[in-house]
Amino acid sequence: MTAKESTPTPLAAGATRAESRAAVETENWKLLQYFNYFRLAAGLAASFVALTWGTLPPLGQARPALFLSTSLTYTVLGLIAAFTIRARKPDFDTHAVLLSFADITLLTMLMHSSGGLASGVGLLLIAAIGGASLMLGRKLTLFYASLAAIAALLEQGWELIHDAVAGVSIAGTDSLQGFPIAGLFGVGLFATAFVGQSLATRLRATEALAERRGVDAANLAQMSELIIQRMQSGVMVCEASGQVRKANEAAVKYLGIPAGVAGKTNVNEISPDLAAQLVQWLGSAAGEQRAPKIFRSQAGYTLLPRFMPVGDTDARKSGSLGRRSPVAGVVVFLDDMVVLKKQAQELKMSALARLTASIAHEIRNPLGALSNAAQLLSESSGSEAEQKRLLKIIDEQTRRMNVIVQNVTQLSRRDRVNATRMVLDHWLKDFVRQYCETLFVPQGTFAVVCPDGLSLCADSDQIHQVVTNLCQNALRHSPPFTGTPLLKLQGSTDKDGRPCLDVIDWGSGVPPEVADSIFDPFFTTSPKGTGLGLYIARELCEGNGGSLDYFPGDGGVGSRFRVTFARAEECSESIAI
Repeated sequence: MTAKESTPTPLAAGATRAESRAAVETENWKLLQYFNYFRLAAGLAASFVALTWGTLPPLGQARPALFLSTSLTYTVLGLIAAFTIRARKPDFDTHAVLLSFADITLLTMLMHSSGGLASGVGLLLIAAIGGASLMLGRKLTLFYASLAAIAALLEQGWELIHDAVAGVSIAGTDSLQGFPIAGLFGVGLFATAFVGQSLATRLRATEALAERRGVDAANLAQMSELIIQRMQSGVMVCEASGQVRKANEAAVKYLGIPAGVAGKTNVNEISPDLAAQLVQWLGSAAGEQRAPKIFRSQAGYTLLPRFMPVGDTDARKSGSLGRRSPVAGVVVFLDDMVVLKKQAQELKMSALARLTASIAHEIRNPLGALSNAAQLLSESSGSEAEQKRLLKIIDEQTRRMNVIVQNVTQLSRRDRVNATRMVLDHWLKDFVRQYCETLFVPQGTFAVVCPDGLSLCADSDQIHQVVTNLCQNALRHSPPFTGTPLLKLQGSTDKDGRPCLDVIDWGSGVPPEVADSIFDPFFTTSPKGTGLGLYIARELCEGNGGSLDYFPGDGGVGSRFRVTFARAEECSESIAI
């Protein structure tokens, strides 16, 4: 069956398209060979009858000599076709056309020599048309179906034609009664052709789709292979038993795997330290996973491993690692710590450059104001009020510069985290008391809602600074206190079970057009603000293994800032900086 050509995608398209064509061509020749077995079986059976008994009613009953010669011809044709099909010469289309024509011709002669349609030999024509419909196009199939139907009608009317030529009257002969059967037989031939063509069309469409899918799959496989091989991180695929299946170039280099043995070795043989971590990871795969540890490979690289499961089984026997794991395999990612530190340093330098430029820009304005005020003061011979005004300008701008410097120095505290276990409701009560006493704020300003015993892990001083900043911002944008709480401190847990604190106010809120910029350094909507408060607050939260996020208030009124903390049990481990 010839498949229509499809348009493959680039990359592996050439090779895959050639492979698909070769596969389709092989299947076509197989189909032709299988149908030739039918030809040989029919020819050999007819020859055996003709040579053994001469006639075996109804086979060969009408014309034994013609039956014998046609049977032998059909057998020889099948034998010759067997050799030419094996040699694939001439081409497939030539084979299919010529052999289909020979089938219809010789089977019609066998039917004629056996007494016509009544002998039942004509049913072999239906099989021949069915085979032709699978191998030929629609037009040729219909042509051969028409040819076979005409042959059946001629066979049925042969005696009538003979009698008419001889001048014998055909009225009342039995031959007229067979024409309806011949007509139905022709309908059956066309029905077989149409059904076979429909099946062949579907098969061709399936072949074309399979070819396109094969090209796409080959492209994706080649692309994935190329990406994995060119990754800077090492990638190694191994079974739960530790047997290595595949490793990219970076993993081979980092682990010092000898050439040619990447898929024939065990993790134990490559790196005992990595094998120990893999065993530990597999043992905790169903529960809490421990953070990976840095190790040094035999090739001298300092590596940080990461493990990802592949597949899932109820209980998989392992080999040399001596464990039973719920995963079928593991993908191990290996990062070179030298590269990671270099990237981190580049990010720090980039951030430092932006921060320095921002600081220089922010300090330039107060410096200019100080310089102008000092110059005017030195040249002034005016009244005492004018001198006081200039001194006030100097004092205000000096304070502003001091605040900027203090805020910048607070950023260094991000890396100095002294995390301890805290009970949030107790901490909130103490915070509200200290805040109100220090800033002379009525305690009725705050509404505290928190579940009893909600624990978290954080640096108390840094979180105190974060919440203080959030409360000051909220009160700055809230109406005057009239006895109704202006702030709500609400403790809870998020969908992942992490403790969190919401600082909620019902003030003017944050305009939607600037909501995405409020955490940017030096972004402020207040003429007296520095724009570092929320930026530093988020940095401190992230330094404590948590986060700080903004949400609009309920109903579009006010604001809600959520501080998410690390779990209390994480205090036994180091906080990620």
